[in-house]
Amino acid sequence: MKKLFFFLIIFLLIMPLSSQAKTNLNNRNDVFDFLHGAFEAQVSLSNQFRTKEEITDILNPYFSHQFQQAFWNENIVKEGGKYITYGSDFAQYYIPFYHFSNKTKVVIGSDEIYVFEYFPASTEGPVGYKSHYEGLLLKKISDDWKVDKFLYNNIPKNIIEKAKNKTKRSRVFSILHYRQLFY
Repeated sequence: MKKLFFFLIIFLLIMPLSSQAKTNLNNRNDVFDFLHGAFEAQVSLSNQFRTKEEITDILNPYFSHQFQQAFWNENIVKEGGKYITYGSDFAQYYIPFYHFSNKTKVVIGSDEIYVFEYFPASTEGPVGYKSHYEGLLLKKISDDWKVDKFLYNNIPKNIIEKAKNKTKRSRVFSILHYRQLFY
């Protein structure tokens, strides 16, 4: 009986920590950690055949129903009564392969988070493309953050401006901080 009580207490202490990971995305590192977890969840679907329920349980902590439907339609294949994803260089609705870096902009609002990068035009190699933005829209749904949309060149101009202004303020702070250290 004491062991059961002990395990119940441990479970109750750990439980809030797991939901905390998706309800509080307060800075870019939190957002990047969340997106890394989302990407790992997607990639794990290629490890073995699963039921629909198992796949839903893996995706639910990270993705809205709308995004899951799009991901499902493009990437999940049924074989022998179970489901799996197969790798591809151009798989749609996966968390982007680009490395989140200082080029990646994060604009956090009360119920939306935009994560995006600008890609200058490229004519090198076998595939060229025009200059464009790519990103993700995260939305707060029932107090949990979820990846809701993949964005391709449709990031609102006011969000791009917020990101640019944030970068300018950051540069000014860096210069002022540098001056304090050495003068």
